[in-house]
Amino acid sequence: MDARTREIADKQDIQELQNRYSYSIDSGKYDKLDVLFTPNATYHFITGVTDNIKDLKDTIRDALQPLTSSQHINGNQWAEIEGNLAQAGCYFTVHMHKEGLADGEHFEMGGRYDDELARTSDGWRFSKRTITILWSDGNRKVRWQD
Repeated sequence: MDARTREIADKQDIQELQNRYSYSIDSGKYDKLDVLFTPNATYHFITGVTDNIKDLKDTIRDALQPLTSSQHINGNQWAEIEGNLAQAGCYFTVHMHKEGLADGEHFEMGGRYDDELARTSDGWRFSKRTITILWSDGNRKVRWQD
């Protein structure tokens, strides 16, 4: 495979990895995250940092399981690849719904994921993921119990 074809294939694989992440967490398939991250990956959440896959899955599960549903939508994905490492990211919007709340059942946020990735024998994996929230709207009590 020539260098340009390899770059296109790598970028497609990275975009698919980002999309599989969103599908996995929205569908409650948290164990699917094991094959998306390196074992010692760090994740910089809004609420703190995790440095292993177990804590990462627990943090995501704790945030999303109380919801009736969530939908993460990715767009404007990018990747810069240098050998077996990549800097990548995408913008996202997440819609969250929680039935039965008096002040409204919907909350949404928009932001950016910034990713560091490593090519492994099983394909690209997140080694670091950072979430930055750029805006939000709706009833915060859908997501947070403040």
